[in-house]
Amino acid sequence: MTSIGTIVVPLDGSQLAETALPYAAALARAVGAEIVLLRVVEEMRPLYDARRREVVWVDPANPRQELLSPELLGAAVERLAGLGLKAQPVVRLGDPRKEILAEAEQHADPVIVLASHGRGGLGRVLLGSVATRVLQLSTCPVLVVRARETDAQPAHVAFTQIAVPLDGSREAEQALPIALDLVRATGATLQLVRVAETFRHELPEDPGPVLRTPSYEAILQRFDQMEAEARDYLQATAEQLREQGLTVTVEVRSGDPWDELLDYTRTTRPDLMVMTTHGRGGVARWFFGSVADRLLTHSDVPLLLIRVREAEGD
Repeated sequence: MTSIGTIVVPLDGSQLAETALPYAAALARAVGAEIVLLRVVEEMRPLYDARRREVVWVDPANPRQELLSPELLGAAVERLAGLGLKAQPVVRLGDPRKEILAEAEQHADPVIVLASHGRGGLGRVLLGSVATRVLQLSTCPVLVVRARETDAQPAHVAFTQIAVPLDGSREAEQALPIALDLVRATGATLQLVRVAETFRHELPEDPGPVLRTPSYEAILQRFDQMEAEARDYLQATAEQLREQGLTVTVEVRSGDPWDELLDYTRTTRPDLMVMTTHGRGGVARWFFGSVADRLLTHSDVPLLLIRVREAEGD
């Protein structure tokens, strides 16, 4: 039993949105989850009913899913079938921002998988304000992958390296359960990373006798202490997981969390990064706000974002 029961993949008819399909397929294979392909139609539209030999209008009062599903989602269903996976096509009429979330709520333990352009905004229906709204309001995990044209999309995705950034807080550790489910299901290596917020890079390499004062030396000692605390925390966490038979690596970085995590994704190239976020603009520690947002727009590594469960009384 895993923490992923259903994979909901919103599509908008574009090739870019279908970048999500190989990642959804990889998740489905790993955990045995059902795939739901979702298309939200915002406007009434005419369709030809071959059986009745007449044109019918599709609207909320007359959704006619038996006509819409093959036309709008048939190709995606066939693409997954070619990968040996069965998908359930679902067409909903209305506001995509609401309907995507509403569909996810219909399923057990859902994960939403969608594609994003990243830098420069998010195009089309799903990849703009809709995706932003889903990320802000979804109570279930959301996997965001970088959108690519069909010829640049991976034919096969494998999760062999799964990274989880931690900061020592219980909120950050809420990313671990789903990450561990995926590690166990795939046999992947778990990469734990923590950034000690020392901002050591802002200090001069050679401060000279004027700046090298007791207060300056105290700053350096504090930075050393912060790095040691980060290392001890990761090592203790890793040892607990290794006792469960998992392969775990740790890496401590020092500096600005945004710069260091972005560089980490570019140099280490994990297949997936799992991290927590508050949504609704909430901020707690470094990666709940701007860091997650900036990784979404600057990193090519797929991000699985987990909404933090607030403790009672918060």
